[in-house]
Amino acid sequence: MATKIPTTMRALALAQHCNPSSYNCATLPVPRITKPDELLIRVFAASVNPIDVKLAGDLGKLLQKAAFPYQMGHDLAGEVIAVGSSVSNFKLGDQVYSRVPEAYRGTIAPYALATASTTALKPKSLSYTEAASIPLAAQTAYQALQIGEERVPGGLKGKTVLVPAGLSGTGSFAVQLAKNVFGAGKVITTLSTGKISLIKELMGDNAPDQIVDYTKENLTQVVGKGTVDFMFDTVKNTISALPVMKKGGMIVSISTVPNGTGFKQVYNDMPVWMVYVLNVMDWFYKSWTSWKGVQYEYLKVNGNSTDLEALAKAVEEGKLKPIVGSTAKLSDLEGVRNGCQQIMEGKGGVGKFVIEIE
Repeated sequence: MATKIPTTMRALALAQHCNPSSYNCATLPVPRITKPDELLIRVFAASVNPIDVKLAGDLGKLLQKAAFPYQMGHDLAGEVIAVGSSVSNFKLGDQVYSRVPEAYRGTIAPYALATASTTALKPKSLSYTEAASIPLAAQTAYQALQIGEERVPGGLKGKTVLVPAGLSGTGSFAVQLAKNVFGAGKVITTLSTGKISLIKELMGDNAPDQIVDYTKENLTQVVGKGTVDFMFDTVKNTISALPVMKKGGMIVSISTVPNGTGFKQVYNDMPVWMVYVLNVMDWFYKSWTSWKGVQYEYLKVNGNSTDLEALAKAVEEGKLKPIVGSTAKLSDLEGVRNGCQQIMEGKGGVGKFVIEIE
């Protein structure tokens, strides 16, 4: 029996670009399938990422001419309740997770559209809340490590990998994937004092091999010069951590600046001056690291079902465990605001923040 789909829903939707303290919900039409490759999903959980909060705020004013009310969210986990005419790999009732393209933004809602090419069956062993924490953060870590696998001489197996901020949303996935999927010989992370025992408690055997307390220790002195083959930079360490990199090693970053030309392909309304500034800054990072004998690339994430399937496999094999640090119900607007505020500040959080949708 087909699920009865309502005509309206209460969703996180903003009247203007703003900070989390001003977030609100609005009554909106339930989206309908209009293209053959689309899925309509009953959303049970949606995670929030830094890019979501930034685009909802001042950055969004620069990058896109948004329509209002502005819906938030790109990650989701839920159940398929309708499919487009060309969709053959999903059926009604399938439990799925997805990182939807920017054009489909709006997953923090009871219903959302996704495309078949960016959706996969969620890991069976995970709850919707846990599954929703995976799509962007884990795909980002996975794709960064894939670049390292391809460009570090001999791949990452047996190599030394540095992932600063190993309890962040993306860092927590990268630590586990580097160790258990890509076969790194040694995984190093940086944490504050209070989180060192926590990472061992949360990750168990998947925890990093070496932890540097960045509040008390100097990374280069502790790790040693020229000892790291690959670094996934999540916290703007590209320049400061260069001394620890081996000649011919590789840094993939998500925390410096993107290439302006590539970024404009996603955000068409970006002003020309911003494209120019970003390209110059990207050139600086590439030139400086190259001068030091290190490869560098800023990662532009490509959401796709193939990676989500690989991540689901890693979860089922016990190689990857999502860390959900906090949750809030969509109906608890104050909890949603507080969780998003912590993401915007980028301090103190553990793992992912997930919004559960009744």
